[in-house]
Formats: sequence, structure tokens, C-alpha cells
Amino acid sequence: MSRPFVLDDVRVFTGEGLTPPRSIAVLDGRVCARPAAGAVRVDGRGGTLLPGLIDTHVHVATRQQLLAYGRWGVTTALDMGSPDWGVTTSLRGTPGAAHLLSAGPVACTPRGTAVRKMHYPASSGVTGPQDAARFVAARAAQGVDHLKIVLEERLPFQPRPLDAPTVAALATEAHRAGLRVCVHATSVGSFEIASRAGADVLTHTPLAAALDDDQARAVVGRGAAVSPTLVMMKKLVEHFPAPVKPRRITYDNAVRSVQALHRAGATILAGTDANSDPAAPTTVEHGAALHEELVLLVRAGLSPVEALNAATRSAADVFGLADRGRIDVGLRADLLLVDGDPTTDILATQGIRSVWIGGEEVR
Repeated sequence: MSRPFVLDDVRVFTGEGLTPPRSIAVLDGRVCARPAAGAVRVDGRGGTLLPGLIDTHVHVATRQQLLAYGRWGVTTALDMGSPDWGVTTSLRGTPGAAHLLSAGPVACTPRGTAVRKMHYPASSGVTGPQDAARFVAARAAQGVDHLKIVLEERLPFQPRPLDAPTVAALATEAHRAGLRVCVHATSVGSFEIASRAGADVLTHTPLAAALDDDQARAVVGRGAAVSPTLVMMKKLVEHFPAPVKPRRITYDNAVRSVQALHRAGATILAGTDANSDPAAPTTVEHGAALHEELVLLVRAGLSPVEALNAATRSAADVFGLADRGRIDVGLRADLLLVDGDPTTDILATQGIRSVWIGGEEVR
């Protein structure tokens, strides 16, 4: 159990701006209304106190990877696909590490990339709408936190992607089981299929063509949030996993899509697709990459406050994490103390002074 403490002289991020300097008390791992007897006083020296950051798209396979998140102020990591549920389960509750939530094995087309190259079990393959209930029931029995569907693009000599009726059936079954649905979508067409199917979160952004304003408004109108993973999309374009990169594949398409979604009022989330898998198109650093993602979101047109919300309250709200994403009485003491003012300069999130996860100081 963490020791009670009081963090004095901090400016607290509210989701709209910063408070004047104040004190925050913590007891039993949660923010409390008043200091406990014997609480340790910690001098915040005028720093900015943020809710612990939430990365809405990671792939974690080792204890070292999970510990890296805490060091970078990422206190919750949402795993978007794990081929070995036993490994994922063993990582949960690692002391000093981010709180890990996971989709477990993804749903994909039979012999899709996840099965052929990334070591996912053959049971990840969903043969059609009639197979959706089987797949979702298996994930629910494992105790996953959300469902991930991989909607690949139609490419020559590759397995046919999941079709729209199958994606819709998976979403329906997942919602029936009380699971949120996240869909890997990297084109305008897959955004359309996934949002029509009732996906809660679309991960990634189109690279071959940008969403226009009408398409972005349609995504928003269907209730989908978007985790663009700009750090992954940028790196994918720079290190394209093929001898020749088609000219239509550009990072500018990803940026323009985010801009269209932002204009349409979309809920935009911060996610990185961090992974260390040699079979993945490219790797992304665990923990540190979320700070790069915040910078890229601001460069794409979000304000620093909007980018911070994408990694805190918006992420918590979309994934139903009612106990975090804000600094308020009764919520988890997942806290990030930084120098400077990230509401005016997003780079200030990188000036990390201290990190607490559930009231335990991890940095």
C-alpha cells in the first residue's frame, strides 16, 4: 500500500487549463479531499500536475516494455493485440508498471498477416458472420478488456480481407458481451466499413488518400473515436516495408485526415502502436513515443490542451475507465509532474520530474 502524501504547490491540469498553485492529497492510492494524518509533504515547486497519460494503442510482450511506460508518465497502456494471452496475463499487476488492459488475440481474416507472420493462433481467423459469436465468446471467456479487429486492405496475392458483414457481426457480438470494439483501419474504405459496423475506436489513419470533410463527418456521426497513431504512420512512410513505395502513400494523407476529423468534431485519442515485434511493419518505442505522438497531434492542428485530453480524459471516457484520466477526489492517483506549461507548449510533457501510479512513485 502506498504511503499517504500531499503534493504542494502544483498547477493542476483540469482538461481546460491549469489551476493556480494548490495542493493534492493522496491516500490509499487515490486522490482524497484532505491530507491524512502523518502524510508526507512533497514540494511541487510550481510544476504542472497532469493525470497519468494513457496510450490507447500498444503491443506489450515483456516486463521491461511495460515498465518503460511508467518511466515516461504513461500510467495506463491499452494493448491492441496479444498473440499469447498467458504472457499478457502474467504482466498484469507488475509493480511500478503501467496498468495493462488488453484485447488478447485479434480477429482477422483466415491466414491474415497476424496469423501468418505475427504468431497469432489460427483461431484468430474469422471465417464469416456465422463465426463471429465463436470468436467473441472465446475472448470474453479469457477476460479481455476490449475487442480488436484487423481490417486489412485488399492486395494482390494476399488473403481476402474480412468483409463488411463479418466486421458488423463481430461488433454486434462484442457489444452484446459488453466489450468495446477497436478496428485497425488504414484506408478511406476501411474507415467506412468499420464505422458503419459500429466500431467504437478506429485505429490508424489512411495513407493512400485522405478523408475529406464529408467522410470525416460520417465517421463522427456514427459515433467512432479515432486513435490516429501518427507516430506509427510517419515512421511507416519513412521506412516503407517494401522495395517500392507507391507515390500515393504519404504521411500528408494521415495529417489531412486528422485535420478533417478535427474539423468534424471527432474524439481524437493518443496512441502510438508501440511494439518491438520484428514481424511488424516497423517498431515504435514504448513509453517515449506517446510524447512524440502528442507533438504530432499538435502539428496536425490540435491545440496542446486538446492533445493532452487525447491522452487523458478523452481516452478514459472512450474506454470506460471512470477511475482515471482526471485529477479529482476518489480517482486513482495516476499522476505526472512536469516542469513548464504543456497547455501552451506540448514539449513540456517531456520535462518529467516525478510519476506516480496508484499513489506509488515510480520516477
